Amino acid sequence: MVGIKKVIGLMAVMFVLASTSAHAAPQTIPMLQSAAQLSPNQLQITYDRTVDEAKGVNPTNYWVQSTTEAMPSGIATLGKNDTVGPQNALTSSKVTIRPVDAQNKSFILTFMQPITKGMSYKLIICYVTVPGDPPYSGDNGSAVFVGQ
Repeated sequence: MVGIKKVIGLMAVMFVLASTSAHAAPQTIPMLQSAAQLSPNQLQITYDRTVDEAKGVNPTNYWVQSTTEAMPSGIATLGKNDTVGPQNALTSSKVTIRPVDAQNKSFILTFMQPITKGMSYKLIICYVTVPGDPPYSGDNGSAVFVGQ
């Protein structure tokens, strides 16, 4: 009887470990390392590792939140109290994104309108993976910046 309990207990531990590792988040998720304004309508962002280019240049993986206004204005797609969703992501009519380096670690976001001087924004990035990784449903970090 004691032997059966040990086997059942061991099997339960193995099941938990297998379930945990099968559902654990990938350890290779790129995170935003820096964001800097380059010109009146451009930001350069850098990730801490190479990203899948298709995901890095996809505007719908990016949001710009106003940190002071309830209603988004200018380049913002989110008001200060809004939450990220597919309906308020950036679009190709608002921004173009291109890689800066061959390693796909840095990208330039060129907005179709100037970044409002003195306005505080928060850039939020989600769903970006490294090349070859399965889809990711979490965030890649954020950075607050003030229009210059």
